[in-house]
Amino acid sequence: MEQNWSRIATRTKAVETAEGNRRDDKTPLGTLLSIMMSYEVLARYLELGLKRHAVSLIRFNIMSTLFRNGGELTPSEIAESVFREKNSVTAVLNTMEKQGVVRREPSIDDRRSVKIVITDKGWKEANRLSPIAQELCREALSCMDKQHADELVGVMRTMRESLIPKINKNVGK
Repeated sequence: MEQNWSRIATRTKAVETAEGNRRDDKTPLGTLLSIMMSYEVLARYLELGLKRHAVSLIRFNIMSTLFRNGGELTPSEIAESVFREKNSVTAVLNTMEKQGVVRREPSIDDRRSVKIVITDKGWKEANRLSPIAQELCREALSCMDKQHADELVGVMRTMRESLIPKINKNVGK
């Protein structure tokens, strides 16, 4: 674990040094690359924190999505919500089903469809992970005050709401 953090710190330091040796890139591309780098660092931070509790980031995202939606969604809805290909989500769901964390049930509305439902064991896992995730998030956001965090959430929501229709439009082609 220590080596992973060391590699990230070294890589981040190299990027910061490279950024410091040139003026800040205020172009749209520079802004987007900065956002993407921040996302990658944040995702890696969460991935390593969750790994200490034997949970992958994709599994956590799936569980969170199910939790927020009352404990049941179709595999397609889950894939759309976590922005992953359906086959990647299916592989994780298969593992989760084997472990008894979720189960597949036929849809009442559509015989051809199934829904993924959190089991009692899954609810226990979600409840166990919630305080862990909250603490990881508190640590990750500790570098900014509440006002800046709220502003960041608003800006990122605006970007998401702008881009999702463009993604959906292109996926249909």
